[in-house]
Amino acid sequence: MSAVIVIGFSLWFINKYFWIETHSAMVRLWPPSTVEQIEHKKLRRIAGWFSVDCGHVQHRGVADAAISCALQALKSKRRFYVAFDYVGLDSHGTTGLALDAQGVLYQVDTDEMGGGWAGYVCCSRRISDPQVYRCKEPPAEKISIPANRYLSCISDPEE
Repeated sequence: MSAVIVIGFSLWFINKYFWIETHSAMVRLWPPSTVEQIEHKKLRRIAGWFSVDCGHVQHRGVADAAISCALQALKSKRRFYVAFDYVGLDSHGTTGLALDAQGVLYQVDTDEMGGGWAGYVCCSRRISDPQVYRCKEPPAEKISIPANRYLSCISDPEE
């Protein structure tokens, strides 16, 4: 209880005498989750324990190993997850694939407004909830401009 009182007093003191807002201090101490962290958590939850982590490919990164790992795991019916970053017109985000214990393949997309190649659209940096889709077809390798390779599948929204 005394720790809570000390922290509360410290935040009040900093706000009153140094003009640093409490929310700003809290964000600096405990920053919010990034798009990549939210995506990784969702993919890991779908794939489950002891699944193969095929990696996270940064935008314009070399995707050969991740794509090969994912296709090999899919072929052998091993649970896996893989993620690929992308940069859109007005946003950036991560798209990934995960195979669950029942052998169902899912595509997960997470998007953050702002930070696209055209610049920041808004100052809020709002991260959308991960969108989960059940794949109808096996994944295919795709290339987005400029030279960003990733895996994607034809999918239905999860209901």
